[in-house]
Amino acid sequence: MLLCILPAQRQKSRPPEVSQLTILGVTVGEDNLETLQKKFGAVKQCHTEEHVSTAGYKNSKQELIFEFSEVGGGDITGFYLKLADGASSCALSILPANAQKLVTEGGVHLGMKEEEFLRMFGSPKSKNKRGEWKYYWTWETSLSNDEKKKAAASSGATVGDKADVSISVEARFANSALEYFYISKLETL
Repeated sequence: MLLCILPAQRQKSRPPEVSQLTILGVTVGEDNLETLQKKFGAVKQCHTEEHVSTAGYKNSKQELIFEFSEVGGGDITGFYLKLADGASSCALSILPANAQKLVTEGGVHLGMKEEEFLRMFGSPKSKNKRGEWKYYWTWETSLSNDEKKKAAASSGATVGDKADVSISVEARFANSALEYFYISKLETL
């Protein structure tokens, strides 16, 4: 009898670290339109779909678009990086010279190879022939007294002890190189 032991493919069971939710010092769930403009300058906010609006910046090669959701209390709830194609429905502002390198604090950047991305996020929940990968994590977390007070002040409603948290990641690869990255985090009370 021949026994062959193959290394198991590592599944990433934990959601991404905060470093993947942070780009150029802007963090999903912590920053809002006001703090974004203090860091990068004026930007136009556009309503895109039900309860979601966007505001974005660009350089000569890439676009960085931030999402804002009423569910997120007006905070930034996600962002995406994509190659500049001029097809944005919302006018984009020019990134300041000191913010030209678009990379998350965790190292995600356009042009990175699939293997690098797999090391960071593990195997995707779904993957198609067009090179689109999707990830999704959900969990319940307990709120501290300070978090409950802050949430109650922004919503004007009584807040319970728990929140449902979800993180979504979407990536698109062409010729094994990342050409689109999206990440969002929502907390519902």
